[in-house]
This record gives sequence, structure tokens and C-alpha cells, in this order.
Amino acid sequence: MYTLGIETSCDETSCAILKDYKVLSNVTISSLKEHRKYGGVVPEIATRAHLKSIDKVLLGALATAGISLGKIELVAATYKPGLIGSLVVGVNFAKALSYSLKKPFIGVNHLHAHIFAPFLNNEEKLKFPLLGLVVSGGHSEIYYVKDFDKIKLIGQTQDDACGEVFDKIAKAYSLGYPGGPAIDKLFDARYKDYFKFKCGRNRLNLSFSGIKTALIYKKMEFEKNNLLDKNTKIKLLSSFQGASIEAIVSAILEAQAQYKLKVVACGGGVMANSYLRKRLKESENQGIRFLIPPIGYTADNAAIVAGLGFYLYNKKGKTSGLMLDAQAN
Repeated sequence: MYTLGIETSCDETSCAILKDYKVLSNVTISSLKEHRKYGGVVPEIATRAHLKSIDKVLLGALATAGISLGKIELVAATYKPGLIGSLVVGVNFAKALSYSLKKPFIGVNHLHAHIFAPFLNNEEKLKFPLLGLVVSGGHSEIYYVKDFDKIKLIGQTQDDACGEVFDKIAKAYSLGYPGGPAIDKLFDARYKDYFKFKCGRNRLNLSFSGIKTALIYKKMEFEKNNLLDKNTKIKLLSSFQGASIEAIVSAILEAQAQYKLKVVACGGGVMANSYLRKRLKESENQGIRFLIPPIGYTADNAAIVAGLGFYLYNKKGKTSGLMLDAQAN
């Protein structure tokens, strides 16, 4: 069965074609360059970029997959959460295709789709229950997944998301946007505990606003005394990354101990972070298995949306009516 996936929740315009769970194409155009000078995503710019690119990525996905639009049997699109203007573009495009093709349409929660990322291309076998970990620019969340239509949120950030704090710290340290890759590139594991930064954590809930403030004040302190050289900046940022990642790892390990589950499916843009991937793999020695997707499926993309859409339709008989609205949250 051929599924068309559409993703437009933020600044990536993406279309993918899957045959069952096999990814035949996954074409994405990002408006990142247009947002970079503002230090973050500007909703109006993102919406206009989706309108400009949505037909291009669809044609590109079909060409790469080597199939015609008429062969599509299911249309899946992100309908929440995200920027409302961006979501409306993708949802309305998907509903129009569904109507014209006379094929079913299904709306997908793209956070749940991130948890599905490790199962694309049948890389992993679906076996429930499991834990889900989503770490991205807008979300840091832990889920209990009884099935992909029975997902319960059990832990989350109480303020800034992990990826959001990386962006804000990078901006404060003049590293540009997005901040995650820039900080990860500078990261030196020798200095991960050099400064004793801490992230707030209350059982499965996290807080990153305190470490953000601490990093900004530390920078001001060193600048005031003319001591903020390159090496000091590396020590500060390495300590920040170390503390942030350890907070995530400790929270998911506590969830594992509490729910007695051995498998965690991971997803989200911050899953591209090299130290997070390393620490999760190291933690498997404690009797837990982390399913970590390939880098190409960590950021927002349509393949994960199509994959989850196909699962919900094929295994659960789920569809969405054409009256389904985009939802920011």
C-alpha cells in the first residue's frame, strides 16, 4: 500500500512516499536560512515558505519514488502540534488531495510520529508496551505507549524545551541558529562536568530555564573580567551540554524503573546530538534498550508521519474526516 505523508508543522516542508513501512522517498525543503537572521522561526515566514514549496516537495517525492499520484492509497498529514499557519497549509493540501483522489485521509500527531521513527523500513519490530522519548526544539516529553493509539504523557519539561534552550544559549554566545549543532560541534567531553550546572528535575518532569539563566550569567561574569576566551567558552558550553543531556538520560531511566519497561523508542531533532546518542547507548548496560532512529529521521519529516499514518489505518482502522482542523496544541 502506498502512503503519502505530509509534514508542515514548523519550518520544514516535507512529503514522503512509503510502501507499507518502506521509505521510497522523503523530500524536504527547509526555510531555515530565512529564519537564521532572526535567531528563531518566524511563523509568517514559515507559512509563506510552505505555500511556496508544498507542490515542489510533492512532485519531488513522487519522482524519487517512481510512482504516479494516482497510485497513492492513503494521505497522512501532521495536524498537531505546531505553528497554526504552517499546519493549515499541510492539512488543507492533504485534504484536497484526499478528496480529489477519493482516498482516505488521516491526521497524525507528529510528536507520536517521532516515536515511530525507529520502526520505519521495518528496522525494529513493534512490540508493546514501550516508552517513548521525544526531545526537540519545542518538546521534551516522555510517553507510556500501550499502542500507537493509546499513548499517555508521563513526563515533560515544565518550561523551555531542551532544543529551545540550546538555541537560546547559542544565540547568547553568538553561535548562530540553530544552536544544537553548533554547541555539539564545540562539545568536549573532558569538560562536561567542569562547571557544576544542574537542570531541574522532579521525577519525570524537567526544567531547563535555570541552566539557561546560569549560562547567561556566567558569560556576563567572565566578560566583565575579560576572561571569556575560546577555551573558557568551550568549557562553559560543554558543561551545559553535559548537564542537559544527563538530565534527559536520568529522567528516562527513572521512567524505565517506574514502569518496568525494557524498550524506549526515541525521536526528535535533539536525537541528532552526538552525546545524547552516546549516553543512551551506554545506558543500555542497565538492562534497557534504546531504539534510536537514523539521523535523517530525527528532524521533522514526512516519512515518520506516513509511517504512523499507515500503521493507524492498516492496524487500527483509523481515518480522519475532511472536517479535521489543524491544532497548534
